[in-house]
Amino acid sequence: MKFGNTLEDYVHSSEPHTRSGTLLLESARRLRIKPDDAAQIIKPSTVYIQRLPVPIMGRVVNVISGIVLHNRARGPYKGGIRIAKDVDIWETTELARLMTLKTALADIDLGGGKSGISIDLRALHAAMLREKRFLGDFREFARIAKADIIIEFTDQFGWLFSGHHYIPAPDMGSGAEEMVRIYNATLDPASVTGKPDGVEGWLPGRTEATGYGVWYAAVKDMERRGLAPDQCTAAIQGFGKVGMHAATALHRSGVRIVGLTDLTGGLYDPGGLDTLDVAAHYARHGSFNGYKARSLTSKRLFGLRVDYLIPAATGHVIHAGNADHVQARVIVEGANMPVTYDAMKILTEKGVDIIPDIYANAGGVIASNLEFRQALGGQKFTRPMTFAHIRERFDATYDAMKPLMKKGRTMTEASIDVALQRIHQTMTERDLLSR
Repeated sequence: MKFGNTLEDYVHSSEPHTRSGTLLLESARRLRIKPDDAAQIIKPSTVYIQRLPVPIMGRVVNVISGIVLHNRARGPYKGGIRIAKDVDIWETTELARLMTLKTALADIDLGGGKSGISIDLRALHAAMLREKRFLGDFREFARIAKADIIIEFTDQFGWLFSGHHYIPAPDMGSGAEEMVRIYNATLDPASVTGKPDGVEGWLPGRTEATGYGVWYAAVKDMERRGLAPDQCTAAIQGFGKVGMHAATALHRSGVRIVGLTDLTGGLYDPGGLDTLDVAAHYARHGSFNGYKARSLTSKRLFGLRVDYLIPAATGHVIHAGNADHVQARVIVEGANMPVTYDAMKILTEKGVDIIPDIYANAGGVIASNLEFRQALGGQKFTRPMTFAHIRERFDATYDAMKPLMKKGRTMTEASIDVALQRIHQTMTERDLLSR
């Protein structure tokens, strides 16, 4: 269900079965957590739905937005602002729940939340061109429109941000430019993370943090398997804030990147792509178009025989319909929920290992926690310190999962068990579970 035009569209709907909900129920049974307690952890605490009347280039555009505050037992609600045409309230709920699990698994003092803003910017750009309200290219239009949207969004929800009740950050469709609009309104450096370099409370290394964490999860897995990076191949779906930084870091480590794809197309070179050169081309042109390499689709990329397949774009791209075609040795979930629950079962039976999202892409929220604490008046971090802290958290997280994996649990099962155990323990100690 999309964010509806009326409250009734939300009230008269039920949350569908989700990957995280199913995994949590399975984990609760393994941990012998009561079903009522599990249900209270699965369901969100608060949901806000808000129509935003946004003035964009002389025209008021009604945009439906929502914030899901899932769980703050272990700290303030934390989660990004997603701006996309296909955002819906249940995806936002699922992503908020994943953030609760991610922060608990990383053992940082934050909870889970998420924002979703539903708008088709390309369709709006086309309409503005027809009406001659704007004659520039899409990238410039999107920059202006998103600024207007975030300003209105902050007018409505700034009280959540300035009170540190919910601390937003960049996500798909938003970035540092949008986060600075929130800071401009609150004048509170701790009210938002992912701020641009030089803005009060900014964190060196925050931009690369999620991709850096994906890189570290992959190279540590190579190390545990006794493989050198220059012995390994990888293919990456998505070349945005996560995929691009993961690709360049893997390339620098010696990993041979044979395939890259995103919405604009893809590149293939069995000898290995120079991802630094590709990134420079992408920055100039906004796409892979014109780069001298064989073309590649995401469908073909998922079937490449590589050591590491990294879906780093969006959710549910590997599903029951294509999981059998995956020939990778390991999938590193750079995006949130890129592998569906059914596909996970198929891949596990095939012997494909999965490094789960709540571990592999936690670098961003680990860095955001540093940024938040620093903005509250703590130590000023350097880029090397940020990256060292991410590595430290990843190592500690793996150490926490390792005993469970030795008992035969997959890494996904172990990650959920560790996170759920921590959340349940804190909620029990704080007397937050109804009896």
